[in-house]
Amino acid sequence: MNVVLMHGKNTDPSQKWYPWLASEMSARHVPYHAPTLPNTDEPFIDEWKSALNDSHPGQDTILIGHSRGGVAILRWLEDQPESSKVKRVILIAANSGLSKNRTIPDETNHGFYTDRGYDFAKIRSHCEEFFVLHSKDDQWVPYAHGIENSESLHAELLTFEDRGHFGKGVNEIPELLKLIS
Repeated sequence: MNVVLMHGKNTDPSQKWYPWLASEMSARHVPYHAPTLPNTDEPFIDEWKSALNDSHPGQDTILIGHSRGGVAILRWLEDQPESSKVKRVILIAANSGLSKNRTIPDETNHGFYTDRGYDFAKIRSHCEEFFVLHSKDDQWVPYAHGIENSESLHAELLTFEDRGHFGKGVNEIPELLKLIS
């Protein structure tokens, strides 16, 4: 088993709860990779999918995506050949794929959101185990996006009341460790 973390927009692997996860994976001797994604202030989906591809996810890989990083994982899965599989996908405060549901309508898109949203059937064909973690007080991505993603992916939804966007102030997510083991 190995773990790949795709971080969110306007950040890098040295911030938020990401260093805690790296430390926990190291302590458990789990191979872990968290690429520093390019252009985090103005991300392009093709660049982020390429960074994920460079991590060489396979059937023993657990993909963890926070916020826009979760969008990148789902878009990457949409593009995979039929034979490509990953072990598990864990989305944390991940956005809806629908353009009309964008939280900040005038924010640039660069391929993350489309009028049709995600191709959930294609995404599910590449993974059988999905988990969605979302907090009802998320100030950036509405809780409804977590519900939409969990229902459409046939995922288990872990609901929180007070984690916001799992950003600043959230230095660890102990519940995540149970989903990785």
